Amino acid sequence: MHCGLCVNSCPTYAITGLEAESPRGRIYLARAIEDERIELTATVQQHWELCLQCRACEAVCPSGVPYGRIMEHARAQLDAAPPSNRVGRRLRKLILRQVIARPAVLRVAMAPVRWFAGSSMRPLVRRSGVMKLLGPLASGEAQLPRHPGRRFRNGEPLPQPGEPRGEALLFSGCVMSEIFGDVHRATARVLVGQGFAVEAPEEQGCCGALHAHDGDIDFARKLARENIAAFERTGEAPIVVNSAGCGAAMKEYGELLGGDPDWAEGAQRFSARVRDFSEFVAAHGGVPDGRFPARVTYQDPCHLVHAQRIREQPRELLRALEGCAVEETEGADMCCGAAGIYSVVQPEMSAQLRARKAEQFRKHRPDVIVTANPGCQMQYEAAVREAGIEARVMHLAEVLDEATRE
Repeated sequence: MHCGLCVNSCPTYAITGLEAESPRGRIYLARAIEDERIELTATVQQHWELCLQCRACEAVCPSGVPYGRIMEHARAQLDAAPPSNRVGRRLRKLILRQVIARPAVLRVAMAPVRWFAGSSMRPLVRRSGVMKLLGPLASGEAQLPRHPGRRFRNGEPLPQPGEPRGEALLFSGCVMSEIFGDVHRATARVLVGQGFAVEAPEEQGCCGALHAHDGDIDFARKLARENIAAFERTGEAPIVVNSAGCGAAMKEYGELLGGDPDWAEGAQRFSARVRDFSEFVAAHGGVPDGRFPARVTYQDPCHLVHAQRIREQPRELLRALEGCAVEETEGADMCCGAAGIYSVVQPEMSAQLRARKAEQFRKHRPDVIVTANPGCQMQYEAAVREAGIEARVMHLAEVLDEATRE
């Protein structure tokens, strides 16, 4: 934690220039609390909570410091923070546990959001200026996709190849199924096009990434056990994940449950089966005869490029498409400020990071902005609007699917 290579890779340090808002500074605070040299105050709490947990620092750390895991355990201590901050944390825990992690409740909660996102009232409400009076809700509205697809249901019929070369299991997650159901269907079609039989097991659920990042590690372990049990019933087929944050969390179930003698071995087996969508498709030859005539820029999801260390596969898949011109932008691998629920709980820092992306979009004016994580997609919807340009925001799976349709 001494060399400082992590500092220049940290988005919050890039914005503030403050050592306390860098990985090195936050680890120093955690060590000082552990050694009882300082108390866990509201100020320390804010330094920890301003962290995006993008893990860019891990990717450049020569010592392999597991900063993401350190920060999860640091945040787990925040229930002992000053009373002035307890209400907000308890509300977050309640929503994450009782809404996000419960499919039936999430479905009800998201129904009005889905309706509004695709309704004719949305542009009228936006033009009226009323959203400006609603604070964080205005930011949330700007992030909604313009045309949310049908919600995805586990077990729903999916296209299948005539003579399958193998089987792939689709992980559907929580919010992804509610807002980006069509991304799941596009993912399935691409995999079927490669010759794989695709199934989305009904018993699966939320991966627990949001809970772990918020410090609710025990509940994240509970969700991990449920997913391991659900997928153990399906044999040994690879588990394909199209959400970077979910994939990173699931690849680390072995570490998350490493201290549980009843689940450690199963967790390791499970994690070994997990593949990111781009990782899986690239490993099996890409997509044949794809055509996508457009200028695109690919923006790396943090938990894909920094946690899973997958950088080249998405770009290779895009460059292989006929007519697809991939243009790199400055800071493509720096966090956009979405970071799970970060844009809700830290709207000011999130907006500053989004503005950096909007500046690059305004400069390069791509036809399509491509990424591979739902939170990033939503953040880029707002960034495109702020940039004042006409550009589609698409998941990599949607691009490959569209490129191979007749």
